[in-house]
Amino acid sequence: MVNRLELGWTLLTVALIVGVSVYSTVLLYHVDAIPAHPDEIVVVVGHQWFWQFCYPVNHTCFNSTYDATTNTVSGGALWAAPGSTVQVNVTGTDVVHSFNIPGLGVRVDAIPARSNVFSFTVPHVAAGTQYLIQCTEFCGTFHGIMRSFLIVT
Repeated sequence: MVNRLELGWTLLTVALIVGVSVYSTVLLYHVDAIPAHPDEIVVVVGHQWFWQFCYPVNHTCFNSTYDATTNTVSGGALWAAPGSTVQVNVTGTDVVHSFNIPGLGVRVDAIPARSNVFSFTVPHVAAGTQYLIQCTEFCGTFHGIMRSFLIVT
């Protein structure tokens, strides 16, 4: 004969697992959702050892070169307005890189021959605020200087 206490604990466990599964599935769907009309679309290409930012709207691309001695970037950066939703299409040309903006909790791999698409919202901060962009996947000799900035315009 089945013990009622065992049956109750079993049903409670199954209900808990089903509830967590449904909640996780819905949450994952919303986290990975790409907005239908982002404010800005940027194509980010990881090269050894610099980032390239392309803006399809005006057909421009900028190579971002980091100078470790002055902690500055020349050639270009990722620019976005405060409060804007930015869709980023990330890819690599040679090896696997990792596009990371630690101040915003953004991280996605830049894999050759594959485009990873994600979006994020730029915080409402003062113009000129900079967020560090760095490669967090060891990609070779000059991996340590593969940095750039997200500059809030």
